[in-house]
Amino acid sequence: MLDFVFILLIILEVILSTIIVLQIIKLEKRIILLNEKLTISSEIIFIINNKIKKVIITLNRFVSIITNKRFIQIRKIIRITLNIIEIIILLRSLNLSKGIKSINYKNIKKLFFAQILRRIIRKSITYFANA
Repeated sequence: MLDFVFILLIILEVILSTIIVLQIIKLEKRIILLNEKLTISSEIIFIINNKIKKVIITLNRFVSIITNKRFIQIRKIIRITLNIIEIIILLRSLNLSKGIKSINYKNIKKLFFAQILRRIIRKSITYFANA
């Protein structure tokens, strides 16, 4: 009886080992196929990565120009000169030597609308920059 059990165990071991070996071979073929797909996709990703790097480098150059300290100083100087021009126009329209009747309200309206337009543009730029 004991011999029968050992023979049965040996037969079961051989059957199970053949099934396991067949499954390992099948899975190894699948792994080889997946490895090929992975290498192809990694090459494509590498190419795309290089293209994106080039675009980012050009964007960084553009952003560095905008955030340059000299550019910011030039913007401040332009703002100050525009404000000075507006003040000069406002003072020219307020010729008080002849009284209140001689005030040029058209120039004051132009300056007022220019100031409102400038603030709207500035607010919209900051809104879209933060969004």
